Amino acid sequence: MTLTRAAWIEINLDKLVNNIKSIKSLVNENTLIISVVKSNAYGFGVETIVETIHDIGINHFAVATLNEAIKLRNKFNSIDILVLGYTPNYLFKDAVKNDIALTIFDKKSAEELNTTASLINKKITVHLAIETGMNRIGFNADEESLKIIQDISKRKNLYIEGIFSHFAAAGENDEYTQMQYKRFIDFCNKLADMGINIPIKHICNSHAIISYKEYNLDAIRPGIIQYGDTDGLESRFEGFNIEYIAEVKAEVSHIKKIKKGERVSYGLKYEAPKDTTIATIPIGYSDGIVRQLSGKIDVLIKGRRCPQVGVICMDQMMVNVEGVDCEVGDEVVIVGSQGEERIDVSELAQKAGEVVTSFGCHFSDRLPKVYIKNNQKFKLIDYTQGYTEYLY
Repeated sequence: MTLTRAAWIEINLDKLVNNIKSIKSLVNENTLIISVVKSNAYGFGVETIVETIHDIGINHFAVATLNEAIKLRNKFNSIDILVLGYTPNYLFKDAVKNDIALTIFDKKSAEELNTTASLINKKITVHLAIETGMNRIGFNADEESLKIIQDISKRKNLYIEGIFSHFAAAGENDEYTQMQYKRFIDFCNKLADMGINIPIKHICNSHAIISYKEYNLDAIRPGIIQYGDTDGLESRFEGFNIEYIAEVKAEVSHIKKIKKGERVSYGLKYEAPKDTTIATIPIGYSDGIVRQLSGKIDVLIKGRRCPQVGVICMDQMMVNVEGVDCEVGDEVVIVGSQGEERIDVSELAQKAGEVVTSFGCHFSDRLPKVYIKNNQKFKLIDYTQGYTEYLY
């Protein structure tokens, strides 16, 4: 393997597959899994992630935007793709031509999408978003919306395949989540009473899949849970096991001795309390190790925790390696395991004041991605160079 940079991210597809299997074990056999792969599959490389998940029988995928959907369609002809967010009317034609299912949450968009599809002589699949308490997008769960959806259901070039809502505090506020679910189900039942039977009802996101199994309905939308984050909720289910699929690594690029009182990095915020040894690591906030972590985290070198010191730079950061027998070129683990030590991504996310979902999305495409399959490194992708190397 020829690494194109001395910092990289390793993504374990074996763990991804096992995570999907664990998710499947929580739901009924007939429950549809709509794999959420927005934001470049949460930063892990959407094409390889989708290919892996598709290979184990998942055919439905969801993204946030139409450009994400078209990127997938250009690679995968046969999968079903749903855009969960807003699509402006000037992009409707692209959605119809590429067989992308869109989310609809207002009458005007539905009418314009129907007109666009009719001009192309095609029928487009839509899912209806229902507002139940997130207050983001969706038809209000009221009588006016029932009438609007009844009108939409008569449009000849729209196929209403699904209807969904989104929990705002699954796993955090049971009472509010129960209220949202009841509001959603009551609305769906009223539609059914009007003769509008929508095949796929879905409301469960990652945390809800674990916490409210009875709410899984016709489909579920696993997102960050696929990649290994449950915020500790896996303890609620005996035998449920998932693992974070990524490790972030680098190499030591420079080592130097500094005297007591010398300063390190921008702003002179770190002052050496005694004579010590500083190693430079060629990874920084532009790669996803956000500046808020400055002086708060450790890295692993030679199986030991070494504290990061000074302000994290755009492309580099410094760590104190006093007493560690290391040299230039040695492996550094920022997220992952080395020896008997481990640094979880949740540790970094917590210290940055973020959730794992957002923290993983920070990992830049400047970091080459090394994919592991069948316990072997099998593919290297460097997006900055458009370079892919298959290793076996």
